[in-house]
Amino acid sequence: MAADIVLARMGLTTRPLPCLVLGDPGQRFAIGPRPTLLKRLLKQLRRAAEDGLVRLNRLEDHARRTAAAIAAERRPGLLADLGRLTLTQPCLAARTLAPLLGLTISGAGKLLERATRLGLLVETSGRDTWRSYLARDVALTLGLIAPPLGRPAISAPPSPALAPVLAAFDAEMAALDARLARLGLGSNTPSPEDTDLPPEN
Repeated sequence: MAADIVLARMGLTTRPLPCLVLGDPGQRFAIGPRPTLLKRLLKQLRRAAEDGLVRLNRLEDHARRTAAAIAAERRPGLLADLGRLTLTQPCLAARTLAPLLGLTISGAGKLLERATRLGLLVETSGRDTWRSYLARDVALTLGLIAPPLGRPAISAPPSPALAPVLAAFDAEMAALDARLARLGLGSNTPSPEDTDLPPEN
């Protein structure tokens, strides 16, 4: 059985995809229990999970910042496409962005500069030509820019128009859970592909 599923069943993680740590070389020759070794690995796991949460918060902040900047722009153009792209490809340059969005290299460079002025990207090359840009969350993680000081800004409340959309989504998920329960399955039940156990006949 995979280690991630074991940790989830032990209650150490809320999802079977935690931030895992490398094994200790001492495990190769461990005959009996090694409490000290186990504690060291669990501390590494905790640090990795805490670091993962920090990165996740920065990524979510980047997504919120991008959405707010696009909503405030009168003519956002391809900013929304650029924002979606930075979620999977956070390091960009004009020559790599141009074919992805169907722009000329000059047009891609202007789009990247505009996103930088809005605080969505960070120019990291320091060059006058062939500049490269990073998403803010990645630049923070790499220490290329200083983290913001003071209390974080309070996020704007969600639009009232989202309430019926979220309510409909919750109703659909509740109906799906009820249907899975009638079939003897649960939303948190691992599938046979997630374990090394053979499926039941």
